[in-house]
Amino acid sequence: MGSERILGASRLPKETWMAYAECFELMLPLRECARRCRVCLKTAYTMRHRLIECLSAYSPSFRIERGCGCELDETYFPESFKGNHAKGSFTMPRPSRHRGKQVHRRGLSRELICVMTGVNDPNETFLEVTGRGALSRGRAMDALRGRIAAGSVVATDRAAAYVGVLAELEVAAHAAHDSKDRSGGTINRVNAVHSLLGAFMGPFKGVSTKHLDAYLACFRWCRTFMATDSGAAERTVARQLAHGSCTRSTRTGAARPARCRCPTTEGREGRCPAGLALRKTG
Repeated sequence: MGSERILGASRLPKETWMAYAECFELMLPLRECARRCRVCLKTAYTMRHRLIECLSAYSPSFRIERGCGCELDETYFPESFKGNHAKGSFTMPRPSRHRGKQVHRRGLSRELICVMTGVNDPNETFLEVTGRGALSRGRAMDALRGRIAAGSVVATDRAAAYVGVLAELEVAAHAAHDSKDRSGGTINRVNAVHSLLGAFMGPFKGVSTKHLDAYLACFRWCRTFMATDSGAAERTVARQLAHGSCTRSTRTGAARPARCRCPTTEGREGRCPAGLALRKTG
């Protein structure tokens, strides 16, 4: 299905989307977004992912040209199958973890999802999920090809995967810094991005791995457009939403409308009119 403008394709009123844009700018929890917009929780969840897809298209591309510098590093998230799988056909590949318990294997095991992060001289960022476990040379090349030009200057941690990849990309200089020994230099800018990313992900209380890319795109957008005052950020969200498009027509796996308790049903249990409107767009 082709790309369509959100406001034109959705049967939800424009006022509902603009109210949700305001909630998004304030980084409100999903339940509070649903309450303010008078939709059910599942509809608010679908709106969040449509909005993220729309806004991420406005984030600047990441490119390091000859003579420019950047810092590269990785951060890791526990693999998560968060969600309600009771009614689906999905089978957990491992026992469920309860109450936020993390992985039990030591080191960079395959229970961790690697996210490569880069920061260039203009302070633009890229974040890309590169797979399970420690970063390999092949995955590093896939992430960096097309982003780093020959003759650029790169600083990284001491991950072995970068050595051969950056030599093949013909960078002018590669400085590998030890995180435990700061006497030879640091990669503080990318470490600061990781700190901000951790604070951004915290309120979500765990993000499903299948949606990790979407939340990383959301973080990039927030870091780019929400550095100004809140009024300007709110106007930016509203403008990009009004002119933005999205390829999601329905929520994956939502073949039938869910039953919920929603303010739009006036306290009666039944089908959410807002959720039905979203699903009819397909």
